[in-house]
Amino acid sequence: MNVRRSVRERRPRSMGGDGTELPAVADGNRLTGHPASRLAEFERDRLALFAHYNFEGESRWAEDREGRRTYMIGRGDGPCPTVLIHGGLSHGGEWALLAGRLPGHVVIADRPGCGLSYQIDYRGVDYRRSAAEWLLDLADSIGAERMNLVGNSMGGYFAMAFAIAHPGRVRHLVLVGAPAGIDKRVPLFPRIWGQPILGPLISRFGITDPEALRRVFGRILVAHPEQVPRDMLTLAVAAAAIPGAGRAAHTMLRTVLTMRGLRPRIMLRDDMANLQVPTLFTWGDSDAFAPPSSGHDLAAQMVNARVEVIPGAGHLAWFDRPDAVATAVTGFLT
Repeated sequence: MNVRRSVRERRPRSMGGDGTELPAVADGNRLTGHPASRLAEFERDRLALFAHYNFEGESRWAEDREGRRTYMIGRGDGPCPTVLIHGGLSHGGEWALLAGRLPGHVVIADRPGCGLSYQIDYRGVDYRRSAAEWLLDLADSIGAERMNLVGNSMGGYFAMAFAIAHPGRVRHLVLVGAPAGIDKRVPLFPRIWGQPILGPLISRFGITDPEALRRVFGRILVAHPEQVPRDMLTLAVAAAAIPGAGRAAHTMLRTVLTMRGLRPRIMLRDDMANLQVPTLFTWGDSDAFAPPSSGHDLAAQMVNARVEVIPGAGHLAWFDRPDAVATAVTGFLT
């Protein structure tokens, strides 16, 4: 996989809703079915969002051996980057509240089918293998012999799958919120979305109102939905409208879930018990996906793992308590 940074074009700069000048970006994507200008607008707005929350990143692209392109927002350089991997129905912008609080070389990638990365249909895909291979290609593309991996939810699954397959390539593993693959239990809404009839309807119509999305956040993702910044919600709505995002979300959920919960072949708990990579579980005490006791039980079986519970926080713990999560993660990594 070869990495290149997107070319910054000299063009008139746009203004945000608060009068802040937004950075210009290149139209570097190859997604079909969506005007290039709309994709460039999304890229620009997301970079501006990160900058607003004190992360001055730039667009970077990686191309794998099949010609598929992964989009990343990166800051800095170094031999051991901290790579942030977002959850299943989201995009890299969900890390905007945390990224600026982390030091050094930081890379935030859009997972396949999300944000500006390549489209994918997960039906028939060996999910665990594809997760590990995607991160292996990403590591090779940025020249990282070792990485600090920070994953949330399904991003945690990707991070764990890679760490299990390539433990020598991971310096530290941080799982923020209940990681997918540890507990069979999953909230009802993702299970419904993964069903063959209702799932495509949810993907087709989706949520177009940021305040409606806030209510979804309040039900399953955060403890304090009133604290979620509206600009984060607006960008999440825009990300969900990118062609292919709905199909990727539905086929992913259909691949990993049944109405009873996570499929047995997806479970990673037993393999994680044997992992020797230093691991931190950062777990909100109000996580709707699984209680902190699940992390404590697993950490007790591992050679080098511990749990830090974040009071007053949900599944996206850094949305509720960004400073507390940043302190926990930074202390562990350094």
